[in-house]
Amino acid sequence: MSDASTIFPVSRERHKDFGWRRFSDYNFAAGTTFAPLADGEFAKAAIHLPLAFIQQGPTWQLVALFGLVPGQNLFVAPQGHWIAGYIPAHLRSYPFRIGRAEGSNDAVFCIDESSGLLVRQGGEALFDAAGQLTQAALDVWSFIVEVARGEMRLSTICGHLGELGLLEPWPLTIRNGEDVQQVDGLFRLSETKLNGLDDAAFAAIRRNGALSIAYAQLFSTGHIDKLVELAASRPKPVSRPAHTPSSPQRAEPSGLPFGQNIDIDWSKVKF
Repeated sequence: MSDASTIFPVSRERHKDFGWRRFSDYNFAAGTTFAPLADGEFAKAAIHLPLAFIQQGPTWQLVALFGLVPGQNLFVAPQGHWIAGYIPAHLRSYPFRIGRAEGSNDAVFCIDESSGLLVRQGGEALFDAAGQLTQAALDVWSFIVEVARGEMRLSTICGHLGELGLLEPWPLTIRNGEDVQQVDGLFRLSETKLNGLDDAAFAAIRRNGALSIAYAQLFSTGHIDKLVELAASRPKPVSRPAHTPSSPQRAEPSGLPFGQNIDIDWSKVKF
């Protein structure tokens, strides 16, 4: 994905003569190490992908993990196709994103102009003859907004697990032959602390939906083996510290490093 300087609000003045093409491969996500999940998809994601918790300040987010070092997505094959069984919704709206209007907290429909998918001839029109967004563009915008809302809802529920002290650092040690690599910055559910909750606290996280998230993350940890196998089959990258969450590529709910977008304070965004 490209940096924020290539993301612009979709506007009649700038884009009325342009169309857009839908992406045909996932090379745009080849450097995205993880992505936030929405509340309606985490159960499906857990069947196919390793899930982890990420913290930024007081905010928690459940993410799908794609790689073991910054800038690595092992689920994008060298040919560009997606090789996991589930594709997080966060990746499916490319090259469109949500931004924030300057001097305002209103959500704004944006497009990545460096994507190669914005074209002067051909493609699907962004605007109709009356200067209004086409139905195809509006459908994408509705999808992005709904995904963002779902990510915010899931983040709120994950916060309940954090408040109860149920999330603990998950230091992964990856061994590949003689190579040993430490992956820091990820969190997992503490099964010991979960089992130690009293009946009232346990019932509370069941009622607010956090219990299903807790179990989904626990069950998904076995998929780490997939990442290790895929990493072993790829050419070795240039060695560098493997502190995954510290390389901010991102945009959506909580200021976390997910796919180089526009930095948004989602607690203040209006929809």
